[in-house]
Amino acid sequence: MSTNPVGAGGPTDQATTAEWPTDSEILALATDQKIPLYAEAYAIANQYNRISQALAAQLGTRDLSWCGFAKWSSKAIGSELRLTEHSPFFKKLARLYHVPMLLVSPFRRLMLVLMGGSYSVGLSTANRSIFVEMASFHSQILAGADPMMIWQVEPAYCERSLLMFLGDDGLELLRIARDLIRQARSASGSDRSELVLGASIALSAYEQKRVQPALEYVFYRAPRWLFQVSWRMPYYYLTRKTDKRQGFYLAPHNKQTTRMQRIEDWWVRVYSRGLWLRTAISTIMLSKPLMTPHGGDGSLLRPAATFKSQQVAKLVEQYGPDPTELTGVANWLDYRERMRFIVTYFMLYQQIQKMFEEPPYKPPRPSRRKPRAVEPVGQLVFKQVKL
Repeated sequence: MSTNPVGAGGPTDQATTAEWPTDSEILALATDQKIPLYAEAYAIANQYNRISQALAAQLGTRDLSWCGFAKWSSKAIGSELRLTEHSPFFKKLARLYHVPMLLVSPFRRLMLVLMGGSYSVGLSTANRSIFVEMASFHSQILAGADPMMIWQVEPAYCERSLLMFLGDDGLELLRIARDLIRQARSASGSDRSELVLGASIALSAYEQKRVQPALEYVFYRAPRWLFQVSWRMPYYYLTRKTDKRQGFYLAPHNKQTTRMQRIEDWWVRVYSRGLWLRTAISTIMLSKPLMTPHGGDGSLLRPAATFKSQQVAKLVEQYGPDPTELTGVANWLDYRERMRFIVTYFMLYQQIQKMFEEPPYKPPRPSRRKPRAVEPVGQLVFKQVKL
């Protein structure tokens, strides 16, 4: 396994020399079908941690990078994809909705029916794809490549998959992140902190927009199965046209009838109440207001006009929160609402030292059963794009 060493020199608060994954490692992990989806999410978290440590070696250990945050998100996805009888995801969901102990098992089976394959496929496809794009982006940053060539999911594939094709608007967000990270190399103190924050915001604005169709595929599946697919399934089985149900799951929300849109909105709000993210220091309920964590001072949580960099100020103004009114997310499918919460999270947790730690993970016992191939997860097609 080859790696790329980070050279010495640079800021005085530098970390020790670190390594990051090569393009071949990145692509191999993203297209591997011989690993359970939940275990793959943990493996992705580990690779994000490697990149985070390598960036810390160049930019210092005061400010957590986007990859430093992404490793905790990927670990959370791994936990949620572990849908066994003893799944921590279902246990916590049952406690949240006060499900009696005797009904936990039926509750889990009901949720599996409602979520179906869409849940695993949507989350894993989004996680794999964003990992390839973000990991290759940071690999080029770390290597000092100019021009930069990153891996992206093929646009032709996006038209029939779970990712939104952003075109040059998406590349522009990546260029902004690239420029801010490069500026951070020669900056120090609060100036560097602002630049690292701005880069994280730009990268999240890109990847959250990219995965919007995948989130809709995951969240809207339950009501669409109940009201549009379930009663059609006998006909589909008789005519051997079961693949037609995918058309219902992939349909845009705004193309639904008014009644169906209301049902979907209600369901997503109910579902959003149960979303959480476990970090190095706390478990964040995404539906509740974020608070300044232990060890943080909230110095980055401030109005856009107070940031020195015009690029960062513009990003904070466009995507950031009102520091005087912090609320949770009622509808996680609302891109603006989701981004506002994510930016607040970055501002409050960027300088928490425990966030630099590697997420704990207990490897699963080897299984004799071959993991089931999940489409389209194993058929992602990537190409190199110049920034």
